[in-house]
Amino acid sequence: MSYNKPSSTRWQMRIANNCLFVDDLLAGRNVLQQNARPGMRPYIHPLRIGEKGTVTLTEDSPWHHPWQHGLQTGYQGVNKCSFWFDPGQVTQVDIGTIEPGHLQILKVDPPTWSVDALWRHTDGTLLLIEKQRWSMSSGIGHLVYLDLDWSLQAVPEVLIDQNEYGGFFVRMPFRKQVGATVLNSAGQVGDEAEQQAAAWIDLIMPIEYLGVEAGMTLMDHPSNPGHPALWRVDGQRGINPAPCIPGKIELSSGETMAHRYRMVLHEGAMSASDIKVEFAAYARTGA
Repeated sequence: MSYNKPSSTRWQMRIANNCLFVDDLLAGRNVLQQNARPGMRPYIHPLRIGEKGTVTLTEDSPWHHPWQHGLQTGYQGVNKCSFWFDPGQVTQVDIGTIEPGHLQILKVDPPTWSVDALWRHTDGTLLLIEKQRWSMSSGIGHLVYLDLDWSLQAVPEVLIDQNEYGGFFVRMPFRKQVGATVLNSAGQVGDEAEQQAAAWIDLIMPIEYLGVEAGMTLMDHPSNPGHPALWRVDGQRGINPAPCIPGKIELSSGETMAHRYRMVLHEGAMSASDIKVEFAAYARTGA
């Protein structure tokens, strides 16, 4: 079954086979796929930019982290249950299920949609109700913005353990032989940015099959709990503003934890001064 919305000047959206697609009519192709298939957490892959929509910024299930899927969410140690790995991938921990629910197109121009999910313990207990609201829009020049409003509502009391990673995570197509460049708002580069506080992190890398550089700047909105976030920057340059790095997270029954993020998608490098301007504009949103 498929569902189509009428096209705007640039974008068209459709839902089919438990996935939502955003088509860029200027590029003449699909540039984003929101997956919400049964048995798999909601995630975005592929995510493409460029004049012809051929530069893919995400990677799904790389060999070094097969449980990572482009743009996704998850936590370790949620009432002693993991929602970071996919079921069956690791034997030494209890791995819960994230059950995607309703996909809804909210607006076509700019493309705006929502997806929800239920997080269940291995014993079947419903722990968290997840809601994601996404919006995609054109920026200055060839920039593209991808915004996420993300919330988790506790059903019973929930304890999320302290961990060096967890929350909203980005996996780009890193290749060790060509490397990647990491810069955060504090001026730290590469491994220096690991576990450090920053309002944003910019990640850019060669896209191997095209011979071009592309990247994204992930921004932590000032309204987020604990802003500026502490960040996971792993060895393969997965990036993650992780609310659980400072300590455990306790949610009472019915309590909601909400975060807002923006990804500024760019082909070629962005200067730190340009990123600061972009962050200041984002910080004013929702103020």
